[in-house]
Amino acid sequence: MLLFAAVALACAAGASTARAETDPAAAVKADIQKLVADATTLHDAVKADADQITADVQALQGTTDRKAALATLRADWQKVQSDRQQLLPPVLADWTQLKTDLQALRSAKAGSSDLRSLLQDMKQALSLQRDAVKQSLEAAHQAVQALRGSFKKK
Repeated sequence: MLLFAAVALACAAGASTARAETDPAAAVKADIQKLVADATTLHDAVKADADQITADVQALQGTTDRKAALATLRADWQKVQSDRQQLLPPVLADWTQLKTDLQALRSAKAGSSDLRSLLQDMKQALSLQRDAVKQSLEAAHQAVQALRGSFKKK
């Protein structure tokens, strides 16, 4: 399912890239769509990983096997790092491309109010995603700290 969505997105991006070569506004719109799609993929993966850490900590409550708990949590944390390492570079590349195309758009003086609203919507959506990931990671961190505390009490 995810592969199908990625292929459909790639086809749509390819078609919009062809139009974007001649129209700076179309290039910016295509960049925004690609950035939001890649950022959403990153957000969903990291948030799911953080939620998994929280779920694993809850499942490990009351356990006396520190080594098993540590191995589980290390594997979860490595998954967060792996997903982030894999999915962040496309987002950064999309961001760089958007900045480049925005500069070209400004040079061509071809901007419009709908692009401005698209950019504002993109910024708001990305901000909400960042906040959600931050909350999930913070909740996971707090859950791990509570689990550590339960090991120290025993």
